[in-house]
Parts: sequence; C-alpha cells; structure tokens
Amino acid sequence: MLQRAGHTVSQARDLRQVVAACSGIQFDVVIVGQSLPAKEKLRVYDVIRQSNSGARILELHTGPEREIEGPDANLRVNDEVPEGLVEVVNRLTARRKTA
Repeated sequence: MLQRAGHTVSQARDLRQVVAACSGIQFDVVIVGQSLPAKEKLRVYDVIRQSNSGARILELHTGPEREIEGPDANLRVNDEVPEGLVEVVNRLTARRKTA
C-alpha cells in the first residue's frame, strides 16, 4: 500500500533488525506496529530517537489508547492494514523540511 503510494519501505520485525536498519539509513517516517508488546515499542521508539532523530514516528495500536508517549502520530487499527495509513504517512512526510 505504501509502495504503491510512492514510498520506499523497509521492514524490521524485532529490535535487533531495527538497530541494524538504523545503522545505515535515515528514515523520514517510522511505523511502530501494533503487534509489538508495549515494552518493545518503547525500546524501538528509543532506538529511533537516538539514531534517526529527525524521523517522524507513527504508532499503530489496537487498544483505545496509544501505548507510547511522544510519537508524532498514532493510529488505532485492527489486525488489518489501516485505511488511513497512507494519508497519515503522507501528512508526516509533507511536514519534513526540504533542502
């Protein structure tokens, strides 16, 4: 869905993969998925803020409240890809400063 909208997508399924991905790439937007436990989300959030401080962070969550404090946006979802995901990512990338 994001690729069809023109975004380059990279996936990391655990904290180790997040650390590896962040060691060589600067991301515009990082999506912290709903399947991660809250403690793991916090660790991922900290890694992103330390290594990609300019990245916008979008937290996906299934409960009524977000699970981490500080993301640039959050989106409540069910088990499927959320309908508004592309719009939120587009909005977050549009806020980035350009050269």
